[in-house]
Amino acid sequence: MNDEERSKEQLIDEIKKYRNLYSELEENMADFNLLKPENKPFQDALKFLSPLVMELLSLPTEAEIYDYILEKLQEVVKDAYIIISTYDENSDSLKVYKVIGTTNRMVDLAEKLTGVKIKDLHFPRDTLDQEAKNFLSNGKLQKVDDGLYYITAGKLPQKTYNMLEKAFGIDETYVMGFSLKGEMFGSVNIITKKKGNPLNINTVEPILNVASVVLQNKIAEKELKKREKLLSLVTNNMLNVVGQIDSDGTFQYISPSIKTILGYDPSEILGKNVHQFINLTHPDDQIKVSSAFMEATISYLPGEVKHRFRRADGNYIWVESLGNPLFDDENQYNGVVFSMTNIHSLKAAEENLKTSLEEKELLLRELHHRVKNNMQIISSLLSLQSQHIKDKRDMEIFESSQNRVKTMSLIHEELYSSQDFTHINLSEYIRNLTKELLTSHIGDPGRVQLTVNVEDINMELETAIPLGLLINEIVANSVNHAFAHHQEGEIIVDLKRDGDAFILKISDDGIGIPENVDFEKADTLGFQLINNLVNQLDGEIEMHTNNGTRFIVKFKELEYKKRF
Repeated sequence: MNDEERSKEQLIDEIKKYRNLYSELEENMADFNLLKPENKPFQDALKFLSPLVMELLSLPTEAEIYDYILEKLQEVVKDAYIIISTYDENSDSLKVYKVIGTTNRMVDLAEKLTGVKIKDLHFPRDTLDQEAKNFLSNGKLQKVDDGLYYITAGKLPQKTYNMLEKAFGIDETYVMGFSLKGEMFGSVNIITKKKGNPLNINTVEPILNVASVVLQNKIAEKELKKREKLLSLVTNNMLNVVGQIDSDGTFQYISPSIKTILGYDPSEILGKNVHQFINLTHPDDQIKVSSAFMEATISYLPGEVKHRFRRADGNYIWVESLGNPLFDDENQYNGVVFSMTNIHSLKAAEENLKTSLEEKELLLRELHHRVKNNMQIISSLLSLQSQHIKDKRDMEIFESSQNRVKTMSLIHEELYSSQDFTHINLSEYIRNLTKELLTSHIGDPGRVQLTVNVEDINMELETAIPLGLLINEIVANSVNHAFAHHQEGEIIVDLKRDGDAFILKISDDGIGIPENVDFEKADTLGFQLINNLVNQLDGEIEMHTNNGTRFIVKFKELEYKKRF
């Protein structure tokens, strides 16, 4: 038995199971004699149903099915008008498809009386309430007392209906709807004549039920084809490859886009094992891809991996593969659905950017190196020039300037050896800075102990440079003035975080600054620089002169100011 015959038999079984006529026959088959004269309606119905199903299934379009229904109805319904309405997608309404049993003269008369062309009659689906939908879609051919008024939704005056019923000799009106998923897609109206034969519902209803099932199947088939066409349009033109692998690792689906993206025909992949697919990855990436696939199948979690994949032309491209496990209704592992996206251009751009950044990093490192060298040259020039200075005060000025240059030079030296050109490690920088000050200004550095307590802090240059200069000025002041006459002592530099701020404490136990000195208003260059640098940091400073000198500075890291 071929698939087509099997599907037809399945449809017949469905009709037998769900339609009233066949249910009644199955329930009473044991004591029901179809040959009895009183069961002639069922005999007539069965005579039509067997060939009817086969004929209907063989018809390719809905229009041909409707025409065939009209033809069969005419064989069993005598002296009646038959109206079939079908769904019109453009107007989302039911429109009259055909009227059988009338003459051209009768149609002309009806159109004159109503002022409406038969072909223009339509009934929007949204005008049907739930009660009307339930009434029309219950699978029964039902009599309606309102006659033409009901089947035309009361669009005409009652006087017009009376004239029509009288002119055409109308007796009784029956209606049955065709529906799918609660939406009406057609209806049949049978209008009997007063002098005609009575309508045999038991004969007509099974025919309409069979036709309804076939029409539903045809509409669903058409919708499926429309979706398949849309899916095909998407999968053929998508920018990535989509596939499905079953629990055994066999490809069940691969999107046609694989031809465009990777150059392979879907038939080359379908039915193959996923490991054959993995073998097409770059040798250096195969372990990474295999591990990612195995991990996803074991953990049942989504996974992703970036790797190189060999196209049909032999060239490798970078792709990103994403996988998501599938489970059946019983939560059993059922395979993987995956997508593969071409990221070759992104990867190339990333490599170009990386190369560009490395080049810029090299240039920036060289720039810091040259700045450091230039500052060391300036410091050396100041040192050479100071050899010709005899005045002690002038010598101190030269030495202070030399220290300030060294302070800035140290920052560029730190940056030159750092991996981060935007931040500097304060702990190492302050230790080097204060040690340099101590060794260059005190002939016997051992008599003054230097203690540096600085937290591991990375700070942007915007703040680090004025902070370094500030520490230089305060420590230099202690080195130069706190320990006169070879006095021993200690200098302590302490820097810690305080929430989003920093607290810098620099103290010495030397001779101290006279109490009558107001350092905030002093006219010495050192104190002026200290105040200016504190202002540059938007900070606050205190000075205490008990048992030596202690400066406390509180500040926050400055926001980086863009240069362009």
